[in-house]
Amino acid sequence: MRTIFTTLFIFWGFLSAGAQTTDSLNLLPRPQTVKLQTGRFIISNKFAVGINGPGSPKLIASVNRFYVQLAKRTGVIFPQEYISGKENPADAQLAISYQKSINPVIGIDESYTLTVTPEKIALTATTDIGAEHGLETLYQLLTPAGSGFCCPAVEINDAPRFKWRGLMIDVARHFIPFEVLKRNVDAMAIVKMNVLHLHLSDDEGFRVESKVYPKLQENGSNGLFYTQHQLKELVNYAHDRGIIVVPEFDLPGHCSSILAAYPFLASYPANYKPARRFNIDTIKNSSLGKIMQLINQVQTPTIDPTKESTYVFFDQFLREMSSIFTDPYFHVGADENNGVAWKQNPAIAAFMKAKGMKTTDDLQAYFVNRMHGIAQKYNKRIIGWEETFNATVPQDVIIQKWKPAAPADTLVKSIVGHHNQVIISAGYYLDMYFPAYIHYLTDPVPANLNAAAAEKGILGGEAAMWSELVDGGNEEIRVWPRTAAIAERFWSDAGVRSADDMYRRLWALDFELNDRAVNEYDSYIKILDRWVNDEELNTAITLCNVYTQVKGYKRLMAAILSPGEVHAKTTLTTPLVGIADAVHTDSETGWYFRQLVATYLDKHDAASLEQIKSQLQRWQSNKARFNALAANSPYLQQIADLSDNLSNAAGIVLQALNNEGNKDDQLKQLQQLEKPRHEVQLAIGQSLEALVTGKLKPEPAAYSMF
Repeated sequence: MRTIFTTLFIFWGFLSAGAQTTDSLNLLPRPQTVKLQTGRFIISNKFAVGINGPGSPKLIASVNRFYVQLAKRTGVIFPQEYISGKENPADAQLAISYQKSINPVIGIDESYTLTVTPEKIALTATTDIGAEHGLETLYQLLTPAGSGFCCPAVEINDAPRFKWRGLMIDVARHFIPFEVLKRNVDAMAIVKMNVLHLHLSDDEGFRVESKVYPKLQENGSNGLFYTQHQLKELVNYAHDRGIIVVPEFDLPGHCSSILAAYPFLASYPANYKPARRFNIDTIKNSSLGKIMQLINQVQTPTIDPTKESTYVFFDQFLREMSSIFTDPYFHVGADENNGVAWKQNPAIAAFMKAKGMKTTDDLQAYFVNRMHGIAQKYNKRIIGWEETFNATVPQDVIIQKWKPAAPADTLVKSIVGHHNQVIISAGYYLDMYFPAYIHYLTDPVPANLNAAAAEKGILGGEAAMWSELVDGGNEEIRVWPRTAAIAERFWSDAGVRSADDMYRRLWALDFELNDRAVNEYDSYIKILDRWVNDEELNTAITLCNVYTQVKGYKRLMAAILSPGEVHAKTTLTTPLVGIADAVHTDSETGWYFRQLVATYLDKHDAASLEQIKSQLQRWQSNKARFNALAANSPYLQQIADLSDNLSNAAGIVLQALNNEGNKDDQLKQLQQLEKPRHEVQLAIGQSLEALVTGKLKPEPAAYSMF
């Protein structure tokens, strides 16, 4: 993306150039304390590493990965072919010291101290995992300098704000390939996240090989699942990077795929198969109200919690899964169960009456408590979504808050008051397609919770990527780099809140993420390359770089909310290869252009005006190239109106900058061109309007869900 808009980026670099300060460092997450010193350390062919500690295979592997990557980035041939940890050369320019090697566990000491002088770099930590975090920070300090690379002289003391810093990936709705999961783990390590939460089963699919109950993958996966060997490899891969893996099998609802394999577990007889839970297409004259009525009143596939055979089944299942997922957590889901299947089953209703249960919530609490007892047998701690919480829930059950709520969240206060710990996902749902700053400015601690209660009760948070509109081809585009902004919210001090500074560092980090971990940019290019049949790409990139998908759940609910505007009939077999599947949620081009416009409106200088006009002319002229390319591209023909709108919008603004035309009319025309089409909208709309009105509006503080 950067190559297409080099002039914009060069200009922005010119505006922000000057003496290096702490605030100019591209560190993300921002460390707790950073003290910039005089001078810099030059990377040379004398760069050797020494390790002083009790012996840690994972740290040695991490150091060697760092060493190889540093060589690739700098092009320098280093003196050590392999760093074994047995030798500790006195002249090592990077000296790493740590006290103990431990397996990743929530609550361990992850702190580190990093000191860079012109002569040497010292990294010290209590644990090898803390040392791994320090290596990531050191790599982010790397800066091109003339004919080589350097790191600024600096003193950093760092430790995380929250113990639990997670990413949830839904692999049930759309299967996410194994290698994509590994790349996500690499990216998580770069931004110091420590929990990979895998949503492994749902109505649409069951994604784990079971040897005890093989029909789970035979009947419930549509042939797409991870082998036990793969998952054990993934767990070890994550552990080597300081990350635990938490499996989630969603129960007692969201379980069509499980019941397709073992229907005796069901609350009512049916021909079960992996499928969406609700058939909204059956609703006539659809409305949001009718859909909510369907969700609340229709019987859905649900486990029968009254049969002892249910718990025998899940005892054996959890025992098997515990040998694969060795970390001490097991997520049971327990969300969005409307209880209708239980109410309509006479035997279940009789069971509830005999047990004195007044509501189906009481029966769900019974189920969770039984699962809690099974989990204890295998040294697992239960996690459940917020519907799990009730007056009888054991205090060691962790509650995951997910529903959007006001900042003063009474539920979280109640959970903490009950002495349960909380993981916050509310505000961090990536599938809402909110820009990074919306998540970034959301703090995990509710305003009504005092510091002592928060310290004890809030474990941390998780970003969540649900996959109704995500598959292996665009998962990395959707998750990264936005998740890095959330990672900073979980790691750094609450006072680190400048969205503009976050974006400045996020774009720098995005290069590193793509260089060292994810295929976010490659996935983006691959989708666009299909459109142009492997012909000239820059024209499509120019267009897509200034569009972003509609916000909230508008795309999923499109037939109800925007008939004729978007395509609501997205199914699990719909190819996710359109513009709404490819464009980034945050437009890097849009951000840089906004900075340029803000500078011009502040200074009214000739240099920034020239840059703006030059960029507008490129957008305007892109239409001719697009039309020529579209002659042999069926998909480009479908989205030609987006190209027209960009060209027309740029032309209108150029007129305004040349003091031609009526500004009120121009503003109305721009607002019409900015309306969503093909499930996307212009990301530069506010900036274009500002060039007509002379005033740049602040970014929206919130977006609607629907």
